[in-house]
Amino acid sequence: MSEYNIKLVGLDIDGTLLNTKNQISPRNHAAIRAAIDAGCRVIPATGRPLRGVLPEFIQIPGVDYAVTANGATVVRLSDGEFVIKNWLSRARLQKLYEATQGLWRVFDVFVGGSGYSEKKNLDAAEEWAPRNMAPYMRISRQPVESIPDFIAAQEGFEKCSMFFTSEENRQKVRQIAQEMGGFSIVSSESNNLEISDEGATKGLALLELGRMLGLEKSQVMACGDSENDLPMLETVGLGVAMGNAPRFIQEKAAAVTATNDEDGVALALEKYVLGR
Repeated sequence: MSEYNIKLVGLDIDGTLLNTKNQISPRNHAAIRAAIDAGCRVIPATGRPLRGVLPEFIQIPGVDYAVTANGATVVRLSDGEFVIKNWLSRARLQKLYEATQGLWRVFDVFVGGSGYSEKKNLDAAEEWAPRNMAPYMRISRQPVESIPDFIAAQEGFEKCSMFFTSEENRQKVRQIAQEMGGFSIVSSESNNLEISDEGATKGLALLELGRMLGLEKSQVMACGDSENDLPMLETVGLGVAMGNAPRFIQEKAAAVTATNDEDGVALALEKYVLGR
């Protein structure tokens, strides 16, 4: 038994649970099942929408919630209910779109557990999607003809995701969003920004879910590797950075585990949950 009494663990997916072959290793899979069997909830805490969350993770018996879209939505998997929603309004997203138009290559939006991207962009995903992720982009997003028209017909957005062809433009958009205020601005790739409501972070979502489940902050742990994981690692009771995370993230985490190619998730679960 571990001395930490961890009862809820949020796992980032890309660069954390998945190795560089985009697989859940047998040891990671076994550690998740062992932690659940020991009475700890282990759930995704990802920037992905529900549509893009790995079936092989959420179909593990006992994985009953998912923190998605960088914390904008928490889903109860048994019935698909959104138990926590921190969403952007149509008016705010339209204002952001108009203020940044011309600076990004792709502007996607996320609604109700799915991403939406203009068909022409999905058809050319290899031109802008990072790290051979074009197939994932097509799985996690549905095609629309016009993003502005789609935004105008919806109300309540989990986040938007922009991809850039220059770092200069990416930083310009970050500054514009910061000056507008009220946004959470993170990045999961070197050429993107993900913008959601300021109340939508993985860490806040995990803590709110923990409170719903009767848990203290000290009983909540998270593992992550990217900028969009940093608020989570700094907010929960025990934030564990992956060994492949950038140094500035490792320095701000409470602990550091091995890389995603070295079963870092399993090692963290074994140490802090299972007490091995």
